[in-house]
Amino acid sequence: MAYSNLPPIPRFWQKVRKTDGCWEWTASVRSGYGMFWLGDRTVPAHRFAYELLVGPIPEGLQLDHLCGNRDCVNPDHLEPVTNQEHARRG
Repeated sequence: MAYSNLPPIPRFWQKVRKTDGCWEWTASVRSGYGMFWLGDRTVPAHRFAYELLVGPIPEGLQLDHLCGNRDCVNPDHLEPVTNQEHARRG
């Protein structure tokens, strides 16, 4: 199967390099965050990974990278927090 014809999930995993800790996004980055092409739009790669492996991000929350690495898509390194908490953490 040609790369461009792969379904989204296998195509996503082709762009991830797993290490002992962080799972590094190896493709497109915008404003410091990995971006994944999903049909007719791009989505943050860490959000795609979290929703794929954990579930929906609760309404009104955003994901904080506990590891400090914005290229990381490991859901164990992501925590849903309020905008205020995310800003407080810096």
